[in-house]
Amino acid sequence: MTEHTPTLDISRSFCVMLHDVAPIYASHVATFTQSMAPLVGNMMSAAVVPCWAGVPLGDNDRAFLDRVRDEYANILLHGYEHFRPGRRGLKSKIADGKDEMNGLDPAETDRRLAAGQEILERVMGQPACGFIAPTYQIGFATPERLAKFGIHYTVGYGKVATSSGQRLPLATWVWDVSPIRLLCRVGYRLGQIQYRFRKNALPCVVLHPLDLERGFLPQIEKTVQRLLDAGRQPVMLESLGYGAKPTKPVTVPA
Repeated sequence: MTEHTPTLDISRSFCVMLHDVAPIYASHVATFTQSMAPLVGNMMSAAVVPCWAGVPLGDNDRAFLDRVRDEYANILLHGYEHFRPGRRGLKSKIADGKDEMNGLDPAETDRRLAAGQEILERVMGQPACGFIAPTYQIGFATPERLAKFGIHYTVGYGKVATSSGQRLPLATWVWDVSPIRLLCRVGYRLGQIQYRFRKNALPCVVLHPLDLERGFLPQIEKTVQRLLDAGRQPVMLESLGYGAKPTKPVTVPA
């Protein structure tokens, strides 16, 4: 971390982030909320896809969006459509074509970032100040480019980065690595290894809707419970100085 990074007691903190938040996964989001809320309250980030597979969020999604806004303390921008246009490379094949930013040139990257922020402001009441690239592949969506669209930080697999040069290392558990189930298990094991050996990293538990269909929810719950049993508390990056502070009250179970 640089000298400008907000002070954080890594040994007593962790974060929870739900990716792929879109109406197509409304029931999955509800299940995660019901599972996680007794453990961490609303101290979770929802990474919203504003135009999943080319279908933009709109008034017909109001009930779903209101629940997300009420039940998650922070909203992040998660790509635009999530799927990569055009030809797919090796990374795209492993990620089932969901590495959107890898398929964009700088101009199209700008267009999608602007359009995504406009949609979030219109349907969620405010644009996002944080960004997560689908499958963590940023393409041309660098921290410096994101800043042009009011996005102050980007969350990668191994770190949070800002356009002002701040770096916060992360130890990340992620199960939705690939349609190949073995790779999903490897994603969990890598999280365990990072948590054990990267003592200066903030633990980050990353959820995806497909984790439910693959049967990983019990392992996810146990991972969060172990972090709580270790004396850690869920935190929001915004409350630590990364971007604006949350505009809604945060709740943590007693």
